[in-house]
Amino acid sequence: MDPRLWWYLARVGGLMSWWLLSATVVWGLLLYTRVLGPRTTTARLFDLHRFLSVLSLVFLAVHVLALVADSWVDVGLPQLLFPFTSDFRPVAVAWGVIAVYLLLAVEVTSLLRRRIPHRWWRYVHTCAFAVFALGTVHALTAGTDTTVVRWTAVALIAAVVFLAVYRLLAGRRTDDPDTSDDDPRHRPGEDGMAASPRPQAGAATTAVAHRPGREVVVTQLRRAADDVVAVHLAAADGGPLPAWEPGAHIDLVLPSGLIRPYSLCGDPGDRRTYRIAVLHARGGRGGSAEVHALRAGQPVAITGPRNRFPLVLAEYYLFIAGGIGITPIMPMVKAAAAAGLPWRLLYGGRSRAAMAFADELLALGDDRVRLVRQDTDGLPDLAAALAETPSATAVYSCGPEALLTAVQQLITTRFPDRHLHTERFGPPATTPHQATTPSPAGEFHVELHRSGRVLKVPADRSMLDVIRQTVPDVPSSCEQGFCGDCELRVLDGIPDHRDTVLPAGQRHRRDVIYPCVSRAHSPILSVDL
Repeated sequence: MDPRLWWYLARVGGLMSWWLLSATVVWGLLLYTRVLGPRTTTARLFDLHRFLSVLSLVFLAVHVLALVADSWVDVGLPQLLFPFTSDFRPVAVAWGVIAVYLLLAVEVTSLLRRRIPHRWWRYVHTCAFAVFALGTVHALTAGTDTTVVRWTAVALIAAVVFLAVYRLLAGRRTDDPDTSDDDPRHRPGEDGMAASPRPQAGAATTAVAHRPGREVVVTQLRRAADDVVAVHLAAADGGPLPAWEPGAHIDLVLPSGLIRPYSLCGDPGDRRTYRIAVLHARGGRGGSAEVHALRAGQPVAITGPRNRFPLVLAEYYLFIAGGIGITPIMPMVKAAAAAGLPWRLLYGGRSRAAMAFADELLALGDDRVRLVRQDTDGLPDLAAALAETPSATAVYSCGPEALLTAVQQLITTRFPDRHLHTERFGPPATTPHQATTPSPAGEFHVELHRSGRVLKVPADRSMLDVIRQTVPDVPSSCEQGFCGDCELRVLDGIPDHRDTVLPAGQRHRRDVIYPCVSRAHSPILSVDL
């Protein structure tokens, strides 16, 4: 056997361990700062960060064992355990020995993360920067592959320094040094915000004034039906509005500061104008009345659009709408018609005068649109409409809860091969996962991964309420767990899903949570925020 074999193996193991360790640090910073984008930090990518760190330990073990077995360079086990005792480049080897101890501390505390105080883990995890620095110095001074190490070190140091500086700057924008878990401003009932029922499709009630949004102007108001007004909006600066697809909605920031989400019901190809339709909900909390009181030329603001009700590709569509629930459905009908795909629309309302956009829909094909007037025709025959559709039909429905419950029951019991997509006005009356009594709400902690802040969530407060104290503009709408607008990515921990967004078959997921109602089974839940 070539006596230099162990020396070569030690060099390969050392270089691979250093490269993998550097990749772990760079990847962690990429995820932590979200340079890759606001939606890329999924649990699987976070697992890759862990995998790289473990793989670096494997090659580190190869490096150490090969050095012990090597006779080409006399470096024994005592010299690898105690710094500054090696006869071969003692200072250079010492940096590597110290880096190994720090790396082991990082790895051990990461394994014990759920068993030790989070602050301990965070402090020790910061030593990864020292491990990278010492490992790089060790690679530059103790090895013999100077050329490849030098240029690799330059690239890695530049990447780590850039991302670390970016992390510090981003952290300053996100952290609130004057806010702590014990701040009296965090006590229940002092934030002036409360959940409320959604009065119509795509609309929820939340009274906040800290989300300015983009300035737009009301360009036109038109009566679309009894108690329904169609509002046309254009950008105040005259520029194009963000693109959107059927099923999307915007948050309308009213002059009073109230925010209401409304479904877009205009033309997705028109980037100059948004159209929404608002039913005057008598006896509501004032949002729809304020919309009806708007005038042409009046400035308002919007955020979004967002889409929790997307139109998927299918061979056949059945659209079922009730009342103002036609607003998200109408762009879908037009999209299917424009694409030449087979579709049918069943549209029910109290009366013909109360059915918004009925003439506009009939123009798409009166043989495909069926209007059901409750005052003359009674309730829609949902079973007959479903029976006329082929297998694998995509069924899109939006309207009152009674309508959606009836459609869901029919598909579950009689048409299981149809694919149902719904958007609700409010939380469903009953859901399969609500059949059992939920576990009592207990205290836990939520980590805001980007800033590193750890916030205590008491048993009598929602996670969203606590997060909002540090991140005021965190998205939310219904605050009752049915709209999905507050969705957050989970990076670590076990969610306790109490929402009605996730179907029964997905309630085991650990990569997403809806913090307005859901909580945590684990002591700490880390979210991508």
